[in-house]
Amino acid sequence: GSYIDWESRLQDGKVTRRGCKRNRKCLVCHHCLRVTQRLIPHILIPNLFVLRDCLPFDPSVTSLEPLYQTYRATVITKEIRRQTVGTIPLPTPGQSTLWQDIPGVRDSGVLETLSPEQCKYQESMFEVLTSEASYLRSLRVLTEHFLDSRDLDEALIIRDRKTLFSNVLRVREVSERFLKDLEDRMDEGLVFSDICDIIHYHAQHNFPAYIDYVRNQIYQEKTYTSLMKTNVAFATVITRLQESPQCQRLPFMSFLLLPFQRITRIKMLIENILKRTKEGTTEEQTASKALDSVSKIIEECNTQVGKMKQVEELIHLSKTLEFDKLKAIPIISQTRFLEKRGEVQEMAKGGNLFNLRPKFTPVYLFLFNDLLIIATKKGSERFVVMDHAHRSLVQVQPIREDQALSPSYEHCFCLTLLENHQGRMIERLMKASSQSDLHRWIAVFPNPGNHDGDQEEVIYDDWGE
Repeated sequence: GSYIDWESRLQDGKVTRRGCKRNRKCLVCHHCLRVTQRLIPHILIPNLFVLRDCLPFDPSVTSLEPLYQTYRATVITKEIRRQTVGTIPLPTPGQSTLWQDIPGVRDSGVLETLSPEQCKYQESMFEVLTSEASYLRSLRVLTEHFLDSRDLDEALIIRDRKTLFSNVLRVREVSERFLKDLEDRMDEGLVFSDICDIIHYHAQHNFPAYIDYVRNQIYQEKTYTSLMKTNVAFATVITRLQESPQCQRLPFMSFLLLPFQRITRIKMLIENILKRTKEGTTEEQTASKALDSVSKIIEECNTQVGKMKQVEELIHLSKTLEFDKLKAIPIISQTRFLEKRGEVQEMAKGGNLFNLRPKFTPVYLFLFNDLLIIATKKGSERFVVMDHAHRSLVQVQPIREDQALSPSYEHCFCLTLLENHQGRMIERLMKASSQSDLHRWIAVFPNPGNHDGDQEEVIYDDWGE
């Protein structure tokens, strides 16, 4: 490892000379002595001796971790080599560190005192630390190499820069604090007591920063794609920055996607720890709490991503729908989402079930959670709204077999608007493209003959305002 100036640490009062059972002058860290209270084989430092267990955790161990995008593959490769070849040399830059590879662990003799399962338990906790170090290394490339680039800053307007990088500086700060707490725990002894209490604390107080970042991810991707097509200066700078050795030929977008990948990976790491924790112990309870708190963060991330996608879809639809002869209603709403859309055929006005050759014209149905819109197509991506009604004021029923006097009426259903945009009841005869499509349309509407529902339906008077 790196050279430690123990003489200066003596002068600073961080360590002190003290006799031990072997009558040697030892340097003993006050904090470690208080925690461990045990003697482990000595190592020689110029003219001095120091207790092995009193050496603090050397952060340079985790500085060897690869970028997070390649971290998992490196861990798997190294473990395969360990199992097939046996002991392997110390890691070199770009390789992941295993707990058993730490010089202090290998030299202390502690591996001989632990069972294989106990060693795996230690490795499962240590992987949280090494993977966080790898993740933080990639975040620093994103912030220091890309975000702090003067050329990139000049190629972006403030709005696009904010959309691309979101709150990544806050996310990096969260990672730095988390890693420091993990390293401090490693400082207390070579064998981990527990780390899930640390994860649980950060999930409650710091990890919510991931929710804000992930919520913005859909706009990140769209902005990046648009800039690469329309902003030549941006595309040129990004291409040059990606070619830097710091990036290891990894694309810019792979760095932007890291936070959501990380929070989901932490959940998997906790599950691995929990699997190796003894049942009925305090450690099991702590691991369960950590898993629950991180799962809630991920669940909220997914919820926010879903909401953002729904809003994006509504924005797109609002641009394609035209209220030509009707009073326009707002399409975009935080609580609205599209459930189903598709083309059906409507029987022309004046037609009835007794016509042997009825005339059908194509119409499009847009079914939202609180609204049904009936429209005709105008061009490739435009629709003219013909009618609309609140979702709770719409009923669908298939026509009876004895009503269909011609094969032309196959797959037909009656669409009833109890109150349309004019406040009138309207019945429309629709024809689905197939039997399965007919079943799907009927399934998304409540059965008017079913009055046994457990939940009373609420109709809102202000739904169209």
